[in-house]
Amino acid sequence: MGRVTPSLETLTEDCERLFAENGRLSTAIPGFVARPGQKALALAVAESIEKQDTLVAEAGTGTGKTFAYLVPALLSGQKTVISTATKTLQDQLFSKDLPLLLRALGMSSSVQNLKGRANYLCLYRIALHKSSGRFGSRNVASEVAFVSEQVARLVVGERGELPEIAEDSPVWPWVTSTTENCLGSECPHFNDCFLVKARRRALKADVVVINHHLFFADAELRAGGFGELLPGASAIIFDEAHQLPEVASHFQGERLGTRQVRGLFDDILREWPVLDAPNHPLQALKTELLDTVDALQDALRQGEEKIDFQEALKRNGVSESLQLLKDILERMHACMSEAGGEDAPGFLRTRERLEALQATLSRFLAPDNDAIRWVERLRESVVLHATAACGARGIQETFSRFHAAFVFTSATLAVSGNFENFLHKMGMQQVKTGVYPSPFDYQSQAMLYLPRALPDPKHRTFGERLVERTLPLVEALSGRSFYLFTSHRALSEAAAILRTRLKLPLLVQGEESKPILLERFRAYGNAVLLGTATFWEGVDVRGEALSCVIIDKLPFASPACPVMRGKMARVRAQNLSPFDTLALPEAIIALKQGVGRLIRDVTDRGVLVIADPRLAARDYGRLIFDSLPDMPKTRDAARVLRFINEVVLSQNETACD
Repeated sequence: MGRVTPSLETLTEDCERLFAENGRLSTAIPGFVARPGQKALALAVAESIEKQDTLVAEAGTGTGKTFAYLVPALLSGQKTVISTATKTLQDQLFSKDLPLLLRALGMSSSVQNLKGRANYLCLYRIALHKSSGRFGSRNVASEVAFVSEQVARLVVGERGELPEIAEDSPVWPWVTSTTENCLGSECPHFNDCFLVKARRRALKADVVVINHHLFFADAELRAGGFGELLPGASAIIFDEAHQLPEVASHFQGERLGTRQVRGLFDDILREWPVLDAPNHPLQALKTELLDTVDALQDALRQGEEKIDFQEALKRNGVSESLQLLKDILERMHACMSEAGGEDAPGFLRTRERLEALQATLSRFLAPDNDAIRWVERLRESVVLHATAACGARGIQETFSRFHAAFVFTSATLAVSGNFENFLHKMGMQQVKTGVYPSPFDYQSQAMLYLPRALPDPKHRTFGERLVERTLPLVEALSGRSFYLFTSHRALSEAAAILRTRLKLPLLVQGEESKPILLERFRAYGNAVLLGTATFWEGVDVRGEALSCVIIDKLPFASPACPVMRGKMARVRAQNLSPFDTLALPEAIIALKQGVGRLIRDVTDRGVLVIADPRLAARDYGRLIFDSLPDMPKTRDAARVLRFINEVVLSQNETACD
């Protein structure tokens, strides 16, 4: 079988042949089955690359969208950037899908997997911390020493090359860099920098796999000699594109956290040990700074994790602590100016970081009606956030900098076939859109159950009644079920109830990492897993291990969320309905993600339970039904149990035979 020669001129024709029923992909890839939807999507992607225009495509689960965009990208011979929302998909594309396709096509295109800077070790910070001897704990000191000893043997300098250190270890911020503390081309280790080397390799590659955060970081923060990757791409393809507006909002906004302030102060003392002398004025400032930060965190310890900034200012001590923090930062700046040290490698960068913090804090304290501002309380810090009420203009400005074909794809972009919500958030107009339905036969593979006689989701008995209504299904299936919740509180309540009633393995989010929970769920074969937002998407459990997905409530954003409140206020000011324009479309997209966990293959069978009584009682339920896969619906528990016995369990027995 000969090699396929990349050609932009014959791209569409080549895709036609490759995706044909007896085409090269069918003969070269074991298990590959030609699918009309996949071929149609591949041709649409090819046309977008040929014409250098934009395609927005929803591809249902099982369409094969990954190959549908990878094949045209490879065949075009053009430099392509592929961006994902998750590292899981990013690694899958680089380690599995792209090598498989390159072998099948007989091509030798170069591919690089480029991650964000937090994934690469920083030689400067390793040396800085090793020499300073200032550590938060003995464990951190020990792990910094270990990293320092091992760094010479690393190939690409990624955190993943040090599996001995846990993913959530507190050492990582000590041995990696951030945009704020990176010295860029002024760094004495610049030519040996793992991140610089990774970006240089990416510049030479035909295909570069990145994630959405890195795309916006590179597009918005081209500084320090690192901004040369994306402008050369002829095609930029976004998978999991439904997450793009939220990621973009993160980069368009501003953040200022107490951990960030502490980290800057520690870096100042490491860069200039002379400032760390016992009698230096900076020592008194350090004590005052830590006391102020503690007071701010104490004032915000109670209540919601996210609150409106103006409401936060009304709390006792918050406004005073922020004003005092501003004053302390000004005095820190004066101390640094008096100390000199302009020749030190980190002097200018640290002073710039301090000045940036001062400017950010001043903007937060000044009245600003255009931005949505809120305060987030984390476990050991407080973060001030500000973001544009409407980020569409900023997103469009970012994309307008590139002269490339753009493809945006996901299993969840449209509401009842309409892309208006996604296009509005992305600032797009007059672009080609397409819905490529799933090849799965939901009429025979699945059933949607809407339990009767459940109270309003806000009622105190809802959690207990939910378990009562669904436990018979779970027991009939011998487990093999997901419970997907819209809040941690609901998850905890259900977990407590199930522990007293369930005689099957119970796996609860938060008790182990997500990968470990999923590994155990698959291994047990009869487990029940309880999860919140992180399990609603990006989870692929095929076969009989998962035969039931139970969703407690429609995933409407909390009305107490300051970001949603700010967006709703803006929509209301335009004389539009915040519910119809914002809340409902976003809930439908999130619901579609959760529903998509159930049927992952043509042989899968299962039951979907949506326990929220509003779905059947409210007028908007029809729009939600129209947005979900077309499967039989019932409110009859006996009918569901018959489906389980006659379809789900019999299918599993057939598979075992």
